[in-house]
Amino acid sequence: MRPPARDACPGLLALHPARDGGVARIRLPGGYVSGPRWQALGRLARDLGDGHLDLTSRGNVQLRGIRDEAADELARQAAAAGLLPSAAHDRARNIMASPLAGLGGRPPLRLLVRRLDSVLLADPALAALPGRFLFSLDDGTGGSGLAGCDIGLRRVGEGVEVIVAGRHTGVYLRVRAAVTTAATAARAAVTAGVGAAVSRVADLEDGGQAVAAAIGGRLGAPVGGSDTRLAPGVAARDPGPPGGAGRELVTAVLAAPLARLTSRQVELTAAALARREAIRIGIAGRLVIPLAGLDAALAELAGAGLIVSPGHELADVTACSGAACSRSLADVRAAAVPVPGHPRPHWSGCGRTCGLPPDAEPVIAVDSRRYLVPGAAEPVPCEMLGAR
Repeated sequence: MRPPARDACPGLLALHPARDGGVARIRLPGGYVSGPRWQALGRLARDLGDGHLDLTSRGNVQLRGIRDEAADELARQAAAAGLLPSAAHDRARNIMASPLAGLGGRPPLRLLVRRLDSVLLADPALAALPGRFLFSLDDGTGGSGLAGCDIGLRRVGEGVEVIVAGRHTGVYLRVRAAVTTAATAARAAVTAGVGAAVSRVADLEDGGQAVAAAIGGRLGAPVGGSDTRLAPGVAARDPGPPGGAGRELVTAVLAAPLARLTSRQVELTAAALARREAIRIGIAGRLVIPLAGLDAALAELAGAGLIVSPGHELADVTACSGAACSRSLADVRAAAVPVPGHPRPHWSGCGRTCGLPPDAEPVIAVDSRRYLVPGAAEPVPCEMLGAR
């Protein structure tokens, strides 16, 4: 039996109902967001939501606690800030990119992300792509969700390899042909039934073989997993302009505790961002920020509750929305702590394990006090896990 095509992924125009109000998901192609748009997101969270931004496992953000009467105002303000360029494509712009691409001498991906997003927005047929459909753009270092993508582009030397349904296709292209080919594959996916019969290319009856054939390829072996979270701290250093005319650009990786940011933390990260740069969102609540000034910025961000070094208690702990979700059996945000023997636990309020990072292990609530831990035969009381 094939899974249903429709999914519960919200957008800006189709909010998901929850215990704490409406949930809006705002797509940020590639996980890139400019300082002004980041500030606009913080204002939306403060004025129309619960005051927080939730970072998703696909490099997008969610606002929670949206009142019914505020839904239209949310869409209006988001559109004015450039966060809703097409109502028809509200949920179709799921693009992940390697968060360190273009930094520390790595190949850049920002232009490819922009081109792909422009092609999606210009094609009415691609508005049919469902909210779970994923494009991945990878610079070869991972962090783009490539193993679980529907259509992926991975830099290989001076060219690009095309991935379909998380599998090799044997298609290698020059960079300039990559976006056109990805769009051709996406149209073939829609024609094959993605968005109508199923939500993901891998769920098609042929597993995506016809999609690969549409670009001259054939499905091969699965792509190896390379989606490991970044360690908090300094991640890259890029020299200033020749001749000493500018300062060295230092990129820091921050972790938002349990992948949540307050509106104040949003303001501080925007202020710390170097000019003409973008914040990048990575898996497990990571923010990659090219900084305007290193030492003072890190100290201020740490003082505001952000994680700036790997030794923090919650550096490798994530959680779903817990009690805010109508399906959750437990308040996992309140309970979440490190779990001995499981270095990257993801605390989940039910078996759906929403928001599970690809490198994490699920710790699943079976009721309000007991959790099923990987490798355990029986549920374990939260007190035995050190939970609060």
